[in-house]
Amino acid sequence: MDNVHEVLERAWGAHSAGEFDAALKDYVWLFDATSVRDTEVAPLRLSYVLSAWAKLAEEHLPARQALVQLRQRLTDRLLADGGDAILFNDIRSINDKLGDLQNTWLLFKQLPPALAAECANSALPSMMACGDYALARGYLPEPEKHLAAYAGEVNAHVAGLALLTNEGMSDLLATVYNYMTEVRLLLELLAGCGEADAVDAMRRQAVSLIASPEARACIEAELAAPGTTLDAMVELQNSTVA
Repeated sequence: MDNVHEVLERAWGAHSAGEFDAALKDYVWLFDATSVRDTEVAPLRLSYVLSAWAKLAEEHLPARQALVQLRQRLTDRLLADGGDAILFNDIRSINDKLGDLQNTWLLFKQLPPALAAECANSALPSMMACGDYALARGYLPEPEKHLAAYAGEVNAHVAGLALLTNEGMSDLLATVYNYMTEVRLLLELLAGCGEADAVDAMRRQAVSLIASPEARACIEAELAAPGTTLDAMVELQNSTVA
C-alpha cells in the first residue's frame, strides 16, 4: 500500500500544478485509506485530506461532485444499518466543507432516538444555523450544568500547565479557544430561545467558573473582543518561529 503521507504530498503537488484530476484521484484514495479507525493516520481524514479535497472542489467541479457522492454513500450506510456517531461526524464534516449545514440538520432528524442522542452535540451548530433552536434545546436541557462540567475539565488541565513557558502558554490559549467555542455555542442557543437573562448569567459564569487567573483574563478578553485568543495564538507561534 502506498504511504499515506507520500500520497498526500503528491496530491498537494498535483493540485498546485493544476493537475486536478490526479489530485482528486489521490484525495479519494486518501479518504478511504484513512477511514480505518484506531490507526495513526485516521486523524488525517477530517483534517488535511478533507480540507484539501474541499479546497480542490472550489476550483474543480468534478471534485465537488465526488465529494457530494461520497456524502451520499456515507449517508446511505448510516441510515441503512444504523451506523454510529463517528460516521455521522464524517458526514457533518463534509457538509461543513460544502457549506451545507441544512443537510446535517435534515439527516439528524432522520436518526433513530438512541443514535440521535449520541450525535446531538456534533449536530447542534447545524440545528441552530437552520433556526431549529427548539430541537437543539431539547438535547441540551441544562446548559449551565454542561458549562460547569466543561469548566471543570479546563481547570484540571490548566492546573498542570507550565504557564511561564511558550509551550504552556500555547496550550493555555488552545484550551481557552476550545472552551470559548463551546461557550459561544451555549450563548447562541440561549439567545435563540429568547432567554436573555440566562445569556447574561452564562457570560458571567463562563468567567467565574475558571480557577486560573491567566485563563480568566484570556476569557474576558475573548468575550470583549472575539478573535483575541486566535490572534494571540498566531502571535505566539510567530514569535516562537522567529
